[in-house]
Amino acid sequence: MAQKKISLASDNWAPAHPKIMQAIVEANVGDTPSYGSDPWTKEAEKLIQEAFHTKCKVFFLPTGTGSNVFSLKMACKRHESIICSDIAHIHYQESGAAESLIGCKLLTVPHIDGKVIPSVLLKKLRLEKAFGKHSTSPRILSITQPTEVGTVYNLEELRALSKLCKEEKLIFHIDGSRLYNAVASLEISFQDLIHAAKVDVLSLGGTKNGLIGAEAVLIFNPELEEGSDYLQKQTLQLLSKMRYLSAQYLPFFREGLWKSLALHANEKAKEIASLIQRIPNLKISYKVETNQIFFTAPPSWIPLIQEKIHCYPWDQEKGEVRFIASWNTQSEDVQALRAILSEIAKTPL
Repeated sequence: MAQKKISLASDNWAPAHPKIMQAIVEANVGDTPSYGSDPWTKEAEKLIQEAFHTKCKVFFLPTGTGSNVFSLKMACKRHESIICSDIAHIHYQESGAAESLIGCKLLTVPHIDGKVIPSVLLKKLRLEKAFGKHSTSPRILSITQPTEVGTVYNLEELRALSKLCKEEKLIFHIDGSRLYNAVASLEISFQDLIHAAKVDVLSLGGTKNGLIGAEAVLIFNPELEEGSDYLQKQTLQLLSKMRYLSAQYLPFFREGLWKSLALHANEKAKEIASLIQRIPNLKISYKVETNQIFFTAPPSWIPLIQEKIHCYPWDQEKGEVRFIASWNTQSEDVQALRAILSEIAKTPL
């Protein structure tokens, strides 16, 4: 029997956690009001507000891309622009959804270890504003926490970006599809993060951390709330049977499941990074702070890695590969990975 390939392609590949499946089953009883007027949605909203210690407006949506488009569209007009890093998910992994559906322009700045740096952002703002109405009007800064390469903005970095946003009158948006991993890594609370960032709107994930097609958008800036209920429908993100989505957030927040799953994924990523560092000719590309691992390998080894491990070659010019651990990554997977990479390391260059 052929050896089962190890799954490190994405946390999207992982199954839903059993407690999440059970929550969906428990919600599947009788008739209930639709479109978010059900008791499960109301309870999920309350739990999230308690976790963030604020009366933010909460929306539940089925997709991450939809969450980002919804978040950005509520604050951006067609003549305005959104600034993000040059590796931002909204820039190169969402099929141009923001530009297509909002009609605005994305302006990118070069990242440093995945992050937007205030000085680089300010330079971009000055350049864009120099041409007045002949250019776009920068309106939103969108960052990803953790970043697309798994690094984490600490609280001081978030404060610095928030300060610049306030000075330049920018709306501050965070794409938090893996926010749980960042919060777990920083050993802080959601309240700590939001207090530091003073974020206006947050795309809060779920699917990558054990849920099924369950994302949320949290509006912290009351000025963005007007028309947001209509906008959710207009952006095709309003589910009729909302209870099956929002019910997933009940054990997630009530039992602290989000944290245990994120901590597990982060821990397994660190174990994987540790063994990679011990393999000759493999080099970690970025500090492993959450559940993503990027490393370079000799070009001739990459097909051998892909033969045994579900993963993605990332930057083929650099010979870079991405592994992602999930809540479902087991110690046995790490042990098997060690054996596979040790064997591949014997391959002549």
